[in-house]
Amino acid sequence: MQGTRKKAPKGIVVITILTIISGLILFSMSIFSLIVLLPFGPAKLVGPFFLMILGVASIIVSIGLYNGKGWAWTLLLVLSGFGAAGYLLNIINGQFVSIIGLVLDLIIIYYLYRPNVRKYFSKK
Repeated sequence: MQGTRKKAPKGIVVITILTIISGLILFSMSIFSLIVLLPFGPAKLVGPFFLMILGVASIIVSIGLYNGKGWAWTLLLVLSGFGAAGYLLNIINGQFVSIIGLVLDLIIIYYLYRPNVRKYFSKK
């Protein structure tokens, strides 16, 4: 007999899709940056490797989100918090288009704390 699978809330499905797309974009950007910056030496490769780590982490988190894993809920909360802080710093430095990213990260953080979402991830 197979175990019953919890149905993911619609918002989690949307966040999962957006997180996969974001991860693929970050990973692609890292590969492109590595190719472009490779001739300039290893010191210039720190940024692309950081993008690669974020891209892979986003893809892994998205799989965990869809499957209702508690660690994915926690990691998305941390990533969204860091993202919101980064966007806030960008806004302070005059990059006002970052307001969009800040708002999206705050919406994700708010949504993660909704009772039905916490229940899906078995968070009290």
